[in-house]
Amino acid sequence: MGILKEKFSNFAEYFGVRSSSYYHAETPANYDPSDFLAYYIDESGRADYPGPYDDDNIPMYLSGGQPYYFPILTCLCALAHLERYRRDDDPDDRQFFLNANKRLVDDQNEDGAWLIDLPMKKYNLKSGWSSAMMQGLGISCLTRAHRLTGNMEYLEQARLAVEPFRKQLHEGGVTSTEDGLVFFEEYTSSPSHHVLNGFIFAMWGLYDLVRLIDDEEAHRLFDLGMETLIAWLPRYDTGYWSLYHIGDGIKNPATVHYHRLHIEQLTVMHAITSSTPLLGDKLLLEYRDRWVKYLHGRFNAMRTLPHKLLWTARRS
Repeated sequence: MGILKEKFSNFAEYFGVRSSSYYHAETPANYDPSDFLAYYIDESGRADYPGPYDDDNIPMYLSGGQPYYFPILTCLCALAHLERYRRDDDPDDRQFFLNANKRLVDDQNEDGAWLIDLPMKKYNLKSGWSSAMMQGLGISCLTRAHRLTGNMEYLEQARLAVEPFRKQLHEGGVTSTEDGLVFFEEYTSSPSHHVLNGFIFAMWGLYDLVRLIDDEEAHRLFDLGMETLIAWLPRYDTGYWSLYHIGDGIKNPATVHYHRLHIEQLTVMHAITSSTPLLGDKLLLEYRDRWVKYLHGRFNAMRTLPHKLLWTARRS
């Protein structure tokens, strides 16, 4: 799909027309505490990536007509093929997943981070930035590769990927602190943006290590993240929609796709907290249900559009 067609498809969603964009594939809640290979949301709709791919069949992200190796895309495609493998038992899906994990191992630096070459102008990020979302997705892939194969290298690299969570942004890490609460930043720029969906993807990676080996540091960081999620969740609520992020001083509502994603993510987080001693599961369910009502409100999506266009204009 060309960039103009994709933008039009995204715009049309505000008026009730579902997007057919690859990047807007449906991702329903998929958490299964009895099956570690099942990812928290069903990413199988992302398995059929339209390309391009490199010579090792790793997906490349096109930006400005130039292909970039984008490890977040690699992880999402890998998890998509893993889900399809769970469903259909196709060895080609299994191999795609393992090939992607080999690339993750090869590209992880000695500090445990995956650096992203794709510049993000609207977030003031130049080539070589790190992301808590990427760290979480990388851990989620590697822990599942370990479970699938028994290869200890995958588990060792997953544990190494926790290190950037221990460092603040100014130290080269992926964590910010505000009012005594920590936030795992999808975009590691200043000012911090506090992107909700990326934060939860990061949390899921930490929780995978808690589930798999009860890693003490991952457990500590996950609990800190839960404190932040419970304390800040009301800040993402506008009274008629959810916000994509709450940083940088400019109101930025979620697109329709990301609002749907927020709903599925809160569904999963409620399921996780309902089976642990952690507090906050009732609040997660309350906001999930509230955001479902917002989604079905006749004019709610359109009410967000002026704010989204203003934010986009200021960041272009």
